[in-house]
Amino acid sequence: MTTRGIGLAGETPLASIRAAALAAERAGYDSFWLSQPLEGSSLAKLARAAAETQHIRLGVGAIPFTGLTPAQMVAQIADHGLPPERLRLGVGSGTGPGSLDRLRQGVAHLRSLTDVEIVVAPLGPQMSRLAGQVADTALFNWLTPVYAEQSAQWVRDGAAAAGRTVPVLACYVRCAMGDEVRPRLEAECMRYGSFPHYAAHFARQGVQPIETTIHASDESELRSRFEPYEAVLDEVIARVITPHDSPSQILAIIEAASGAHYPITPSPHHPR
Repeated sequence: MTTRGIGLAGETPLASIRAAALAAERAGYDSFWLSQPLEGSSLAKLARAAAETQHIRLGVGAIPFTGLTPAQMVAQIADHGLPPERLRLGVGSGTGPGSLDRLRQGVAHLRSLTDVEIVVAPLGPQMSRLAGQVADTALFNWLTPVYAEQSAQWVRDGAAAAGRTVPVLACYVRCAMGDEVRPRLEAECMRYGSFPHYAAHFARQGVQPIETTIHASDESELRSRFEPYEAVLDEVIARVITPHDSPSQILAIIEAASGAHYPITPSPHHPR
């Protein structure tokens, strides 16, 4: 059975992060994620989400090894009091020469330091195969359902070559609802499309960035457009895009994507 998660940008205001983590847990989501900002780390904010919740798994996706060393990541996990049994530590190679070796060595170093779940965020075929060889979870990003199936096969190929169990196959899928959010969604697409490694990623798929997102008119359409991803993946993470990152806007997407037949009741500390 495919599980579902919720993801927010690491730059999201802390009040919205705390409200969203609690709402995601109450709605039965399996995981709650923060992306890694270009500057700083999301681990401190993820620790605040941990304090709001009891059992939902907590992911960060993904910290590049060119930004933090394995030792620094493990130190931050301890410093912020993140629960290791719930943590899903997303890592990436970063940019520059030697990315495959850097990722392989970085994951090996992490495994010597910690028992937390290690999530590798691949883009292309080589990195996807490497994820199959070393990761607990492969976290894809900006994919069409068709290319999600292809990427999943690369991971399976890597796992088979290494003689190990296939990692969990997960994907961030950017989700938005309504007309007001369109400019923000398009800006997000333009920003990622401007990065050379993501531009190559979209070129491999033969699509524009917007074609890898879900922009729905209502709850029914939002939920139905998850189905092609769920057919080929183990976990689909609704990476929420809203006009202003307010708690009420984020909670509306969380509720819509969950398919819940009951309203999500906000904490009294985080009213809508």
